[in-house]
Amino acid sequence: MRTVISWTDRIPDSDGGKVAVNDLAFRPDGTQLIAAVGNRVLVYDAAVGDLVHSLKGHKDNVYCVGYSRDGKRFASGGADKTVIIWTTKAEGILKYQHSESIQCLAYNPVTQQLASATSSDFGLWSPEQKSVSKHKVASKVLCCSWTNDGHHVALGQLNGTVSIRSKTGDEKLTIKRASPVWTLSWNPSREEPFDILAVGCWDQTLSFYHLSGKPIGRDRTLGFDPCSLGYFSNGEYICIGGSDRKVSLWTKEGVRLTTIAEMEDWVWTVRQRPKQNFVAVGTNDGQ
Repeated sequence: MRTVISWTDRIPDSDGGKVAVNDLAFRPDGTQLIAAVGNRVLVYDAAVGDLVHSLKGHKDNVYCVGYSRDGKRFASGGADKTVIIWTTKAEGILKYQHSESIQCLAYNPVTQQLASATSSDFGLWSPEQKSVSKHKVASKVLCCSWTNDGHHVALGQLNGTVSIRSKTGDEKLTIKRASPVWTLSWNPSREEPFDILAVGCWDQTLSFYHLSGKPIGRDRTLGFDPCSLGYFSNGEYICIGGSDRKVSLWTKEGVRLTTIAEMEDWVWTVRQRPKQNFVAVGTNDGQ
């Protein structure tokens, strides 16, 4: 399989050195790509790579970004303990606070509900609520992902726990892993007979689970620490990036197919453009 670079942008170094690309997210129609870079949120034209907006709402590093399913707003969170909700016109319309740095966030794929998580709690916000409902966690949350029907959210934690929560925040079950759960994602395909969760851990494994918590097959050995994994829209393939400075393509069963990108530093984030064979990659050295 041959891949072609569509466009690249390298973030200039700051006084403190390299500025990492911490997270990426596509607008659901695939027209925009947003990036968490330094203390800004960058908005790109996804087709050609033109920088459309450089948003300065945060007072410290931005760690995570996410787009709502209807494409009308996106969210960002970071070290300033703040989540900002933005319109597609790049207007910050709402802020809410946590007591710790925001590590990850994800919009419910059915409702406008937004999950955001820190080292001590995770919050659930929706436009109908006047306040954010917050729930304590036993260990730092590193990643989160909603099921297709929006009824459950999975939280991957530093202590190796995957916590499956209801859309009201109640913990339904936990899955125990041996090392930090750095990345996870539910299969987005509605053709699958049941919900399948892919889990990437820093014991260099890829594993799969049912919503019931039952494992699917054995752990797959990666040979590197996974920092980001994501499915293509049809759920047939997974892209994984991490400490090996590569982006690799895997089947939904966890069989490695090929390398699709080789970078110069760790890959922190990999995102698939909706309904297209196009992958966005963000690295530790700002590429």
